[in-house]
Parts: sequence; C-alpha cells; structure tokens
Amino acid sequence: MTGSSTNHSPAPDSALGRFLSGANYGLARTYWTLYWIGAVIFFLIGSVLVAERNWVPYVILLVVTIAYSFVLLIGVQRFYRGSDPGKALARIAMLFLLLNLTNMLLTFSFI
Repeated sequence: MTGSSTNHSPAPDSALGRFLSGANYGLARTYWTLYWIGAVIFFLIGSVLVAERNWVPYVILLVVTIAYSFVLLIGVQRFYRGSDPGKALARIAMLFLLLNLTNMLLTFSFI
C-alpha cells in the first residue's frame, strides 16, 4: 500500500456512540454541546460551593471538570476524520483550557 493509511474506527451502533461520533450532528457541534453542558454544570455547582466556602468539594469539582475535558478530547481524537488530528486536538485543548480557566475565575466572583 502506498500513501498514508489512516486508522478509522467503524461507525458506532448505539445511539450514544452515534451522538458522540457526530454522525448526525457533526463532530464540532457534538463536542461543543457536551463541553458547554459540563461548563454550565461546573459554574452552577462551583458558584454555590465558593459562596459557601466549601473548598474541598470545589477542588474535587475542578479535578472532575479537567477529567471531563480530557474525556471529550479523547472522543474528538477517536472520531476526528481530518488530515491533521494533532493540530485539531491542540487547538481544541487550548480552547478548553482557556474556557475552563475563565469559568473557574467566574465562580470565584461569588466570594
């Protein structure tokens, strides 16, 4: 075989697998929707925890949010079909990082 061979995974059979793969919605819309759902949940719960000064649960929530971002990035890596997945992952990871930091700072406004 000549040329580049890519390792594509077969189309998922489950409804959740199709949603996560972006089969019906497009991959970008899928991971951004899942990211914003997680970000809103973090903001709501984090704001309450900061207002009540519950720092240990807040730190646990931060760790869970970072882990959730990595899970989303793994999903993007798995289902990305473009020519340069590293470039796409780097850009998406940087956006997730900046948005997570902004969200964290916004929750601190409730001190």
